[in-house]
Amino acid sequence: MLGGLLKLVVKMNTSHEEIICTWQDESNCIECSLDEKLLCRYNRKQWLYFVSTLVPWILLEAGGLVFIGFILDSWWPIITYSSVTIAFFFLGIKSFILCSHCPYYAEKGKILHCLANTGLPKFWKYRPGPMNVFEKVILATFFIFLFCWGIGWEIYGIYFAAKNFSTWRLAFTISLSVITALSIATLILFLVVLQRNYCIRCLNFSCPMNRVSKKLVVEYLERNPVMKEAWEKKGFVIRKPEETKSNREDKDNE
Repeated sequence: MLGGLLKLVVKMNTSHEEIICTWQDESNCIECSLDEKLLCRYNRKQWLYFVSTLVPWILLEAGGLVFIGFILDSWWPIITYSSVTIAFFFLGIKSFILCSHCPYYAEKGKILHCLANTGLPKFWKYRPGPMNVFEKVILATFFIFLFCWGIGWEIYGIYFAAKNFSTWRLAFTISLSVITALSIATLILFLVVLQRNYCIRCLNFSCPMNRVSKKLVVEYLERNPVMKEAWEKKGFVIRKPEETKSNREDKDNE
């Protein structure tokens, strides 16, 4: 009983930053093999690389929606796109449903430092458990909106300008066609970079786009008991490598 009470006191007086190995001293990583397999330490160069592939697509998509405003004489597509994106990223929606589950969110302070969203304010407390189904549905819906809204309107704008042909609309059609092609190309580039360089090594294991193997997830959770406990409470089953099929059968028979 005394031991359990001592553990509770230590837990109450220990910050998440101290509990999560990602924010512990790098000397703890010397004997850890995960450093080569996961993006488990903040790296400014990795963040800059992520931003450098994201920004061109965002700017081209926004530029295409501005063209749509002139062609259709309607500005609600760009207003909707801007409003939803700003609200999702900067008013705490994304940070609650996605970022607050990530070990990077456990850092002390009010500003997030991670490989994708460095600089965003931290409105919420760190939640070590995985995302729930509702959060995944909201995130997936936003991703579909983000990926399809601008390009969809750009394609419609090309059709509209071509159908209502005139000399000045021809210039708009050609310009918008170029912007749309570049938007699609930069989106594909961003998704390829995301999946090949980040999602296969990202610590936010419950994100719908995460592709880290269960073996690596288990290894990381074993090094972070608080996160492991929160995941197990949500039904995540951890089987240690030495637990063979026969071992499990013996346990079941008992």
